[in-house]
Amino acid sequence: MKCKNCLDQLRTDYSFCPNCGAKVIRNRITMRNLWYDFTERFFNLDNTFIRTFTSLFTDPKDVILGYIKGTRKKYMNPISYFMIAVTLGGLFFFLQNKFFPNAMSYQFELLEKQQEGPAGIFVTDSVVKWQKILAEYQSIFYMLMIPIISLISRLVFINRKELNLSEHFVLNLYGYSQISIIVNLLYIAFIWNSKAVYYIGTYAVIVGYIGYYSYILKQVFELNRKQLLIKIMFFLGIGFALYLVIIVAIAIYLFAFTDTFKNLSQTASLAMNWAS
Repeated sequence: MKCKNCLDQLRTDYSFCPNCGAKVIRNRITMRNLWYDFTERFFNLDNTFIRTFTSLFTDPKDVILGYIKGTRKKYMNPISYFMIAVTLGGLFFFLQNKFFPNAMSYQFELLEKQQEGPAGIFVTDSVVKWQKILAEYQSIFYMLMIPIISLISRLVFINRKELNLSEHFVLNLYGYSQISIIVNLLYIAFIWNSKAVYYIGTYAVIVGYIGYYSYILKQVFELNRKQLLIKIMFFLGIGFALYLVIIVAIAIYLFAFTDTFKNLSQTASLAMNWAS
């Protein structure tokens, strides 16, 4: 018989291919072996996912620098780890769209209270449209965030030569994925409670990302408290400036190439009439 992955010749008593390491599959797919493969991959305590997830809390330096320096079997590689985060994000939006359409309703209720009249309706509708775009293209947004954050962290540590830009990319893949996995699991766990989803997205995300990034940067670059504070402030400053640039670019696009300006003008006229 031949290996179905690398086509190397196998003995009939082999359970794994000696050439590529793939498991020899002799039986047809059943629900039982599908469930076995799933639990073996994600819930086996010896599995690299569990080890990577745990170690990114207990010893992130070992995970990140280990991969950068060539230790590639001990932990899950950053791309695969990132894809788990993306998959969980997609699962949340799928569950929201199909079974929990009111998962985001609390933030819309707050918007309606803060923005009264036609202008408030316009703002709320804009946020709803943005949520739908985010749900449809969330994997692309995830992927775009990593290069941006990596560039920022490289600029923040421009005076440090330990990691180049590609290695900062690895660091941020692990860091961003770790927090995204936790946040998406919390989203899924509390998807029935729109208020909890709102607070997770508003506060837990901010505290989680800033806190965890501070932790891994301190570990990887061996920073003291003063150095860490300076780097974090620098990081947030660059991030905020870049955020403003992106917002301005989006605004220019919306006003120049869409009907947003026309709709906003109509909304402003309605708001003036409503106020009078």
